[in-house]
Amino acid sequence: MAANEVRVGLVGCGVHAREVVLPAAQRAGMELAAVCDLDKRLAQRVTRRFGAFRAYQDIGTMVEEMDLDAVLACGPPEMHAEAAEVALRRGCHVWTEMPAAPTAAEAQRLAELASERELVAEVGLVMRHAPAYRRLHAICNEDGFGEVRSIEVVWWPPRLNGHEDPLSFDLSHALDFVRFIGGDVGRMSVARAGGGRAMLVTMELQSGAVASVSFAAPADCPRERVAVASMGATVAVEGRRTVTLRRCGHDETSVWGTEAHWAGMQGGSERAQGFLPQMEHFARAVAGEEEPLTAMSDAAYVLRLVERAGNSAGELVEVS
Repeated sequence: MAANEVRVGLVGCGVHAREVVLPAAQRAGMELAAVCDLDKRLAQRVTRRFGAFRAYQDIGTMVEEMDLDAVLACGPPEMHAEAAEVALRRGCHVWTEMPAAPTAAEAQRLAELASERELVAEVGLVMRHAPAYRRLHAICNEDGFGEVRSIEVVWWPPRLNGHEDPLSFDLSHALDFVRFIGGDVGRMSVARAGGGRAMLVTMELQSGAVASVSFAAPADCPRERVAVASMGATVAVEGRRTVTLRRCGHDETSVWGTEAHWAGMQGGSERAQGFLPQMEHFARAVAGEEEPLTAMSDAAYVLRLVERAGNSAGELVEVS
């Protein structure tokens, strides 16, 4: 099976699925065989709009009747977990939006189930896929950059994307990206302001580096910035648009921007944000062409961090 032969079914026909996930999946070359939603009329409308074969209200029936390679799940955490378990137990690969499950323990159980069945279970930790952040990651792993000593993330998602549980839905992305760059967390602490809407998460990484995440959601004035420093260089990403590299002792500054690469290209914004690369990677992983980049086990780990952050009273806590 090639990546452009992957046959998928979608579970959850909400706005994000219709405006982001499905367009990206189809541009990635996946075949949309069916959609599933408890709202029958909505499922039928999405079926017609995206050219799927059938609409369903039951996940298990869809998987059994449509001979799917994979299931995409986009909705609340409880639905993600239910869809993932049904699909995995019937031999289908899975991609879910984040959070992949209501709790870290549930996500870990799904990760173990996927491993037992030798199936791909990926999660929409989209920052790992955004080209600007992939560029930053590559720079940090170059021999000339040096050992990462500090990671600073400012992550204030816009009010337009507000969620009832911003920690699981939003903070999880920033915490995961810290781990993607710097490795596992050893200890962490949380300071809160603004009635709990804003927080500063500080972390000591097992590598010896330190990290911080300034988080506020939903934000009237959105901000997104990541800066990584070694003893000899700094690299920063602003809004997933530009990457700026500075080396100590050098006057030159290297700047790389997404607009120069994908300006005017169909799906250019989806690619710059990471949604299209995410779907392309999932298709290749299902086809056996690449290893998963954002596995269910990663979701379980970051949900443990979110749970620690949510329960923290400001003390420095160990992260097992």
